[in-house]
Amino acid sequence: MSQTPRSITFVAPVLQVSDLGRSIAYYRKQLGFDLEFEFAGFYAGVLRDSCRVHLKCAERSGRDQKAFEVAENLDAYFEVVDAEALALEFAASGASISVGLRAMPYGREFYVRDPDGNVLGFIQSAEIEGSAHAA
Repeated sequence: MSQTPRSITFVAPVLQVSDLGRSIAYYRKQLGFDLEFEFAGFYAGVLRDSCRVHLKCAERSGRDQKAFEVAENLDAYFEVVDAEALALEFAASGASISVGLRAMPYGREFYVRDPDGNVLGFIQSAEIEGSAHAA
């Protein structure tokens, strides 16, 4: 697919964090992201497998975290090739798994909560799961 002047080249969710250094360390050590950039001590980008997350040091708007998680809302969604392998990697690194690996009608998924309560969903779609087992 060729790019045109109207092409979108990537998207990155911007997550609010209270301590940028702590968040960068978490995304690097627990989730395996690389630091792509840091700007003026209040904004950074992390990258893993061409997927970006931006972190902004800011006071979080008040949300009912418990209700947010009970409703299984997400701050970011990542489609993955092997949810089980990634869930095992994250658990071994000490990541906070908020929803354990489970099968859903659309595939397999698990959720991770970062130190500021941002919830990241890692989903292996049923299409990917089926092709992985066919190989």
